[in-house]
Amino acid sequence: MDFYVRVKGDPNYDQTKVHSESELSQLIGQIETMLFTNKGDVLGEPEFGANLEDLIYSFSYNESQIAAVIERQMDMYIPLADKYNVQTTVEFYRGEVRDIAQINIEIDSKYQVGVYIN
Repeated sequence: MDFYVRVKGDPNYDQTKVHSESELSQLIGQIETMLFTNKGDVLGEPEFGANLEDLIYSFSYNESQIAAVIERQMDMYIPLADKYNVQTTVEFYRGEVRDIAQINIEIDSKYQVGVYIN
C-alpha cells in the first residue's frame, strides 16, 4: 500500500482516498516521489532522490546520462518498476530565459509521467 499523492487540480484527484489501491497508481506515485526528492532529504536513505535541478543545470550531464541516473534510482528504490516496461527519455530545448528539460517516463507504452523543468 502506498499513500495517495495526487493533489487538487490533478484530473484524477479523489479527496476521499488516503492510499493508492492499483499497482500502476503506486508505481506512478513512487516515480513522482523519486523524481521530486533531492538526495539527502530522506532520513536513512541518503542516496534516494533524482536531484533533478542539480542534474539538469550542472552542465556535467547529457540527456542519456540523466536518463541513466533516473533509471538507476528506479532500479535501486522502485522494485515495482521491474514488473512493467519502463522507458526514460530526456530532451533539452532552448528557452527564452534558460533551456528547458523534458523528462518522459513511459510505462508499458501506455502511461506517462512527464516533467518539464525550465
